Formats: sequence, C-alpha cells, structure tokens
Amino acid sequence: MDILTHIASGAAVSSVIAALSMKKTFPVPRIIAAGALGGAFPDIDAVSLWSKFDVTFGKLFGLTHAGKEIYFGKYWYSHHGFFHSAAAAVIAGFLIGCLVYLYCRIRREKEPSFGTFFKINLPVYLAFMSGCLAHIAGDLPTPASVWGGMRLFWPLTDYTGGWGKIWWWNNYDIFIIIVTCLLLNIGLILSAGFIRIRVGMVTLFIALSAFLAVCYQINTRQNDYAYVKHAVRFDKSEQKSKEEQQRILGKKVFRAMNRFDDWLPINF
Repeated sequence: MDILTHIASGAAVSSVIAALSMKKTFPVPRIIAAGALGGAFPDIDAVSLWSKFDVTFGKLFGLTHAGKEIYFGKYWYSHHGFFHSAAAAVIAGFLIGCLVYLYCRIRREKEPSFGTFFKINLPVYLAFMSGCLAHIAGDLPTPASVWGGMRLFWPLTDYTGGWGKIWWWNNYDIFIIIVTCLLLNIGLILSAGFIRIRVGMVTLFIALSAFLAVCYQINTRQNDYAYVKHAVRFDKSEQKSKEEQQRILGKKVFRAMNRFDDWLPINF
C-alpha cells in the first residue's frame, strides 16, 4: 500500500490512543504524530532503492550486495523483511524511547528515572508501535511479489500475506475511509470539553467501523492482483486498479482523487 495511506492509518489508530489518554493530560498532537511516524517507519527498508545507497549505507555497513539486489532479495534487511515484522515495531518503539530519554537528559539537568519516563510517555510509544502494526496490516492484502509476503514473525523465516486482493497503490476508497476516521476522531477530541460523551470509546467505535469498512472494500474487489516474482504486466494491473476505483467511487470522486494522485510526486 502507498506511504500516504500508511501514514494516515497510523495517525487514525493513534487518535484512539490519544482520545483514551486525554484525562491523563498526555499531549494529543505528540501521540498522533508518533502514530503517523510509526505508519511510515516499516518502509525505511526501501532506502536500498536509493541511487546513492551503495556508496553511502552499503559502504558504511560493508554490504556486498547492490542496493537493488537487497531491496528485491530476502535478506533480513530487505524490503518486507525485519522492518515489516511485529518485533521491529516493538524494538523500534523502545529504541526511539531511549533516544528521546537521552535527549531530555542532555537538555535538562534533572529528569525522571528511566522507568518513570517511559511510564509518562507510554501512549506515545504505543501510538508508534500501533502505527507500525497498522502499516503491516495494510500490506498483508497486497501482492506477494518477489518476497512472498512479509516476514511478519521475524526471526522466523516464514513470509506471511501477499494475498493480492488489492494493488500496491490507487486504493483511493481505503484512503478516504481512513482519513474520514482520522478527521472524525480529531473532531471529537477537539470538542471533548463541549460534549458529554465518552470520547475515547466513541473514537474506538469509529476506528473499528472504519476497519470493518476497509476489510469489506478489500474483500469485494472484482479483480485479482496476485502475482509472484516480478509482474509480467505491471501496467495492466495498474490500469485495472484505477478502473475498479472508478467503479467504486463514481466518475466525479475518482477524477478528483486521480488528479490528486497525478499532483503528488509519490506513488498513491
């Protein structure tokens, strides 16, 4: 799935954590930002496609394989490898927490103990990890490609997912559902002081409803996008995906989303 949808899904999931943490005076923007960052984080393994990867990271870590070979390979650091695992979400969240703690210790003379610091900022780390897991969940229904799925349960070598129910991008319907969920939850959080409802539980209900709606959209596609190794007709699958989006969204909404897609410098 595309990076923009991954970021939005991470932010949407973390908006629930932010709403449930409001009475404990945790910084809501920080929690949602952490979730958005977590939503993007697993694709850090795509850096091996960077044109200067071999002379920078490759040289620094003494890698004997070219960046493109690493990206399409099945090394633990390849795309859909370790960084697309549940373990990576937990480890990365902990390491980022450690770095933030050290930064705060350097900036200030007095700082809470390590354990207290983590307890105080727990919603932020949970948001980051939830964002990572939302990213992984979004990649499960994409094609298996050369990897055969994702190494979800690293350090096990089995690859999971790769169902081919949706294309890599052009999933405008899913993006709209996720962004709607995020905006509704943010609206509820901002109006929490004016309405007498349990905002946290309502945002959770909205997120679960959005999840079910996404699952429905994924499982009612009329086209099969599954393939292994390299796609023989990549452009044909891309066209099928756009035609399906026009059928789902209608011509007007599709045209608006497609113009937005063409405007973006990234795959969406």
